[in-house]
Amino acid sequence: MKSLPVLSSDTQLGIQQQLRKLYKRIVEYSGIIPDVRFNNTNYQGLRNYLDPIHRRCEKVGFGVGRYNGVITTWGYYGSVYSPTQSRVYFVPSGEGNQVQWHYVDCETGNLVAYTHGATAVQYAYQGGVYSPTQNRIYFVPAVQGPQANWHYVNCNTGEIVAYAHGSSATSYAYAGGAYSPTQNRIYFAPYYESDQAVWHYIDCDTGDVVEYTNNNATSVQYAYNGAVYSPTQNRIYLVPYKQALESIWHYIDCDTGEVVAYEHGHSDLYINAYAGGVYSPTQNRIYFVSFNQGNPFSEPTTNWHYVDCDTGEIVAYEGVITVNSYTYVGGVYNPVLNKCFLIPYGGTAASQWHYIDCTDGSVVAYEHGQVLADYGYNGGTYDPISNIIYMSPAVQATANWSKIQDYSDVKVSRSLMSGALFNVNV
Repeated sequence: MKSLPVLSSDTQLGIQQQLRKLYKRIVEYSGIIPDVRFNNTNYQGLRNYLDPIHRRCEKVGFGVGRYNGVITTWGYYGSVYSPTQSRVYFVPSGEGNQVQWHYVDCETGNLVAYTHGATAVQYAYQGGVYSPTQNRIYFVPAVQGPQANWHYVNCNTGEIVAYAHGSSATSYAYAGGAYSPTQNRIYFAPYYESDQAVWHYIDCDTGDVVEYTNNNATSVQYAYNGAVYSPTQNRIYLVPYKQALESIWHYIDCDTGEVVAYEHGHSDLYINAYAGGVYSPTQNRIYFVSFNQGNPFSEPTTNWHYVDCDTGEIVAYEGVITVNSYTYVGGVYNPVLNKCFLIPYGGTAASQWHYIDCTDGSVVAYEHGQVLADYGYNGGTYDPISNIIYMSPAVQATANWSKIQDYSDVKVSRSLMSGALFNVNV
């Protein structure tokens, strides 16, 4: 029997490189379904997966409906999708010290109250982040910051688990966060903690809370509110809140873990400008969500801003002067309609709300037909089972909470919608 030739190490390396190039081309042109860590595809592969959906659903409509629940005032701040349970968990804020918290059962659309058994303070958390390797939802510590224990949802059992973080953190420490799929970490967005020498992330390999130096980031207190991952740059952009008036903003480099300062180059910004952000895959942009930018009571400008994730540039574009200050908190991308819906907070009672059309970047007003109180919602979450965006109730504490539903029968990947790009509530 003739033996096979022994390949040299250089030849083996060359074959491996060719195979990697081939795999990359297959991924780019197959429209493969992205996994929950987004590590089986790339940006072009994502576009090839979504573009046929957008063409098919180009003329699909949507409506604003209701679902029922009763909570305390300022009840929740954000929500997170659990793909293995098909649930949307609300993040306890004012509801933190109540005996029961809530989730939506996405199979039935019912709101479920559950007894959590946790010891948490009022206004405990602001935002949450899903950890795909652990199948957990970590709540982002706000007033819970200086408490000995923080909490996560075990999405295997539904149990709320207390864990000792072993760190020092301020009250109102963080607001929102984002998952870094290349590092398997959850970075918290620094709020009152922003002028401290160290910030914190969750190591999702171990579950440890890790202190890291922020390179002496020059930021004010209440600097950032929310964070969004950029897949083409492998960065997490912090959303400028009170930091908006400063010339320097920050992102986290997910290759190195460093906090990087950059000049945004704009002067048309107001204090507390943005609260949360949303990624647009068809444009490769991160839209900051207008909280006080466009305030009608203080020399209003119609300029809003996004991150161009091809160049890293902060771009001003034509937004709107809203009817109230503190208008929106968080945005949610609908992958069927290719729209980023802004979630109403101070502008809840206005007759019109807004979305960003991701085909051309325009800000579009629409009639929602609801009778609601102002300061109604903080963020929301897309449910890929029913194509519904569930808004997270704040002051809208009585019955009749709001949801946005498209009229298609298209099902989008659960793994994609629960991963780093879109499972972002603020």
